[in-house]
Amino acid sequence: MGRKTNRPVLLAALAVFLLAQSLCLANISQGKDKGSHEFIVKSGTSVSGIAQQLADEGFIRIPYLFVALSIFYKGKLIAGEYELTPDMGMFHILRKMAHGERNIYTLRIVEGNNIFNVADSAEKAHIMKAGDFLRILKDRSLVTALGIQAESLEGYLAPDTYFYSREIDAEKLVEKITQRTLAYFSRDDVKRRMGELRLSVHDVLTLASMIEREAKQRDEKPVISAVFHNRLRKGMSLDCDPTVLYTADGVAEGPIRKSDLTAHTPYNTYTLKGLPKGPICNPDKSSISAVLNPARVDFLYFVSKNDGTHVFSKDMKDHNRFVTMYQRTKQTKKQ
Repeated sequence: MGRKTNRPVLLAALAVFLLAQSLCLANISQGKDKGSHEFIVKSGTSVSGIAQQLADEGFIRIPYLFVALSIFYKGKLIAGEYELTPDMGMFHILRKMAHGERNIYTLRIVEGNNIFNVADSAEKAHIMKAGDFLRILKDRSLVTALGIQAESLEGYLAPDTYFYSREIDAEKLVEKITQRTLAYFSRDDVKRRMGELRLSVHDVLTLASMIEREAKQRDEKPVISAVFHNRLRKGMSLDCDPTVLYTADGVAEGPIRKSDLTAHTPYNTYTLKGLPKGPICNPDKSSISAVLNPARVDFLYFVSKNDGTHVFSKDMKDHNRFVTMYQRTKQTKKQ
């Protein structure tokens, strides 16, 4: 009887001993290296998959123990990029992943920024190198998959602040940003208005990008929009200075020269009639709204007053007078 009575106690003691040993093993670090290392858990990775990956990269010794101890967190670990060090114990790693203590990157797309600016911002945010991010923005297969007929996503990146975690690919982040813009154009009222103006999504974003680059004051956007609409109806060139320096390979720096005005490029609105090849930056909603709702004015010209505002005119005579008044030292003017 005594032996039978002691057996459960012995088994319980053995279980406690094994558990204690496991907990000790779980807290033993894997080395003296204090350096931080990036460890990425992709979305959909199982706990056992995470454990094996940790073992392969030298962060833990016993994968099955990691899986067993994850029961304390109901086996729910959050995907993402984690900063781990080899001197971390298994429990420390588990706690970080269960609480989602991951690296989050912030990408701010400013209205008026072009894809080259956005790529630079991605590098400064430590998301990836500017050249690599730019390749994504110019990936024709991605652009086509999004239903966009263009060479890049210029103009389609909705200005806002985005938060990115590396459990997803950067392409998914770009898709999310682009879908924000496309969702706006899926609205019935917006589609109806585009139909009335006979403009495509690409046309609207192209005009909106020009307005974005020209206007410094939001309340002037509908008036500048009206100038462009009026000139289009009359078959006039749009003569938008910001389009002159833009190319698909980048934006030229410095003031506009006379030679720039006569250069034949798909974006130079001085040498071509109608809209340029595509957007020259990423406009905000107020610029898009200005395209769809231009002011009811018959202005054909505008010139900067050098204080962030413009003066508008209906004919060339008045326009030239204002150019002389406000732009005496400027080498270029609207024709």
